Amino acid sequence: MNALLHRAAARSARRAAPVPKRLSAWLRLQGFAGIHARDAGGNTPIMRAAAQGEEGIVDALLSCGAAADALNDQGNNALWFASLYGSVAIGRRLLAAGLPIDHANDDDITCAMLAAACGHHAMLALLLDHGANGDRCAPDGRTARDMAVIALMAEFALSMETPR
Repeated sequence: MNALLHRAAARSARRAAPVPKRLSAWLRLQGFAGIHARDAGGNTPIMRAAAQGEEGIVDALLSCGAAADALNDQGNNALWFASLYGSVAIGRRLLAAGLPIDHANDDDITCAMLAAACGHHAMLALLLDHGANGDRCAPDGRTARDMAVIALMAEFALSMETPR
C-alpha cells in the first residue's frame, strides 16, 4: 500500500509544473496561498481567473496542475464562471481540460443555462457544439434554449427603446 501511495505521489509531482513567478504574484494579489487554495466561498484560483477573463492565468494554473474540476460551496466549477462572464476562450481551455459539459450546480443550473440566461450567445454556442444538452430543464421548467430566446427578446426590446 505504501508503495502505491508513493508511486501516485510521484506521478502527481511529475504532472505539476513549478509555479511561475507571474502566477505566484497573481495568487498573492488575489489572496490565495497556492494553486489549490480556496477563498471564503470555496472558490479556487482557477475559478477566480475564469471569472476575471484571465486566459494566461487559467493556462498557467492548468499547466501547474490546478484542479479545474473543483467545485465551490454552491457546486459551481470554473466552466460555470467562464459561462457567467461569457469567456469563450477560457471555456475552450476548460473543456479541453475535461470539465463535464452538463454539470449542474446545487441549484440544478448548467453552464449552458447560465450562458443562455446571461445572453452570452457565443458561449452557449460553444457549449452546444461540444455536446451540452440544451433541452435539460431547470427547476423552473425552462431549458437553455428557452433562456436564450428570452435573453434575445430582452435585447431586442432594449434596442427598440427610444431616448426621451
